[in-house]
Amino acid sequence: MNDAPLNIMTIDCCEHTKSELGKVTSSSVTSISGLVETSKLLQTKGRIDLIVVGVSNYPVRRLFISQIREVYSHTPMLILRRTESEPDGGIRGEFILSDQSEPRDLEIVRAVLGVLPLKRCDHTHRGIGYDVVREVLRVITEKFSNPDLNLEKVAKALSISPAHLSRTLNQSAGVSFRQLLRNKRIEEAKRLLATNQYSVKEVAAQVGFIDSHYFSRSFKASTGQCASEYRSRDPMLRQ
Repeated sequence: MNDAPLNIMTIDCCEHTKSELGKVTSSSVTSISGLVETSKLLQTKGRIDLIVVGVSNYPVRRLFISQIREVYSHTPMLILRRTESEPDGGIRGEFILSDQSEPRDLEIVRAVLGVLPLKRCDHTHRGIGYDVVREVLRVITEKFSNPDLNLEKVAKALSISPAHLSRTLNQSAGVSFRQLLRNKRIEEAKRLLATNQYSVKEVAAQVGFIDSHYFSRSFKASTGQCASEYRSRDPMLRQ
């Protein structure tokens, strides 16, 4: 493999995973954890040769993978996942590559394949409240376009108290209900804006925002772009 050092960014990876990646090369490995630090990564784009997303104890972080891909659209990404159905219960990976790859991308993939699959370690067990978080995501996915959707309504649908639901999301998964709902709405809004079939105001209404001005502020806060600018961009630049 090329002797030039690699800059590897790991997101929510345990020490075991980082140690195994270190066997690939003596490259620089930078680690971040949690959704807050992931958001910071999106705000401060730098040179990264590979992004590795660790196994999640909660089905939340994958909501943010599309945001990472938008900022680092040409950077190879390795998504680690459990293999519940296999006897060894190990950790396998899925690579995401751009069609505008860099010369070293395939070299990086071949090198990392040498340490996969990884052995399962304690942190890969699903956390307490996993099923609750999964159900919240299901309800949000089904009903995000309803402007009246809120924590109380989702808690009622799941037959738990709003306080318990809020605590489970914040303390266990590290994310609030409002963050999850806003993220889902913004992701759907990006899909609709990319079609150029609807105005910003129409998109806002379709994804559950009553106030189009609030939608515009939320969109820019989440993506760093104005909704109107995103809508008018060349499709190739949106990737």
